[in-house]
Amino acid sequence: MAASAPVFIDVDGSNIAVRQVKGSAPGVVWLGGYKSDMLGTKAEALAAWAGGEGRAYLRHDYSGHGESGGEFADGTISRWLTQSLAVFRRFSKGKQILVGSSMGAWIA
Repeated sequence: MAASAPVFIDVDGSNIAVRQVKGSAPGVVWLGGYKSDMLGTKAEALAAWAGGEGRAYLRHDYSGHGESGGEFADGTISRWLTQSLAVFRRFSKGKQILVGSSMGAWIA
């Protein structure tokens, strides 16, 4: 199943790319690792699993990563945490399972 086109939200001046698939709760939220993006093999494998289970699935690229705007060198973990919280608060509903890889686990 190919990923749909992202939507973009502004978080403190950064254009953040988000992909969301509707489904049942608890939903799954993917938080990628340092220099990774939401179309990587782990994120895509989790998308396939969530789709097969009928679960909601939410993922985004931090600024300077993947399809999001900004320069990687301008990013900090605090900035990427702020962006993740903005995505989570805007797009998630009900109970969620946070799944993070590497830095994403810390952000989770």
